[in-house]
Amino acid sequence: MPELNLPLSLNYDGALETRLFDDIRIAVAPHIPAARQEAPRDVADAGERRAAGRYAVWNTVHDLFIAQVAAHAIAGLFEDDTAFQFALARQLGDDAAHAEFSLARAAALLGADPLPQVEQGVQEAWDLIGGFALRSWQNFLAWQFHYEHYILARLFVNRRTAQVLDFGHKEFGENRILPDEEAHRIRITQWWLGKLERAEPAEREDWIDSLIQADEDAQRILAPYLRDSWDLNRNATGLDTRNHVALYDAWRRELLATLVRRDPADLPALASLAA
Repeated sequence: MPELNLPLSLNYDGALETRLFDDIRIAVAPHIPAARQEAPRDVADAGERRAAGRYAVWNTVHDLFIAQVAAHAIAGLFEDDTAFQFALARQLGDDAAHAEFSLARAAALLGADPLPQVEQGVQEAWDLIGGFALRSWQNFLAWQFHYEHYILARLFVNRRTAQVLDFGHKEFGENRILPDEEAHRIRITQWWLGKLERAEPAEREDWIDSLIQADEDAQRILAPYLRDSWDLNRNATGLDTRNHVALYDAWRRELLATLVRRDPADLPALASLAA
């Protein structure tokens, strides 16, 4: 296996994410603009409200599941890592607030209580990936990368190409969710890179190899869930999904390589979103 070939130090933030995404976008999906060209409009009819409501349910489930897994991780996997518990507690509280807001938007858009759908969705998430995520720190980190980092490909495209947005969610999303989620990604990445820096060289390589394998396992488990998220997002906002599989795959390779401090060309073949 190739050895770690990039400096351990990394100033990871939203600006770096944007630069990496734009490099991938230009190579794989140049039809996605560098910035939004036209302002989106609000939902306008019953069909658009239903589509936006279903997407709000998905977001509620996604964020509530993150909060629940983080709670279990604090009390289990990381019960002796107080410093990381602060990062997870921040994630837990923020994503619980995001979920609660999305739940209210889903109720308003659908005109019905979405809680039964949310409860079913969260249970399905536990059945799908919950046990995996809490089995080891490598699995947990791979799950975090998928739930927090890799979904940025879709979110970048949505921010730049969505034609319709639920204006009742727009301000909260821009002013609360976006900065919160960036903070989560930064702190998770900082924890991982700090752990890597403190390790012995041979241990580092073992950890990187095991994390790459865990990341592959997570991708294979989550691929249907992730494909559904693109479909729900497209139906709700009309984002441009042309070539989105290649875009996601290239983005995941680039970001994983950045996170494990290797050249993307040195990573093994990775499972596709389409697999």
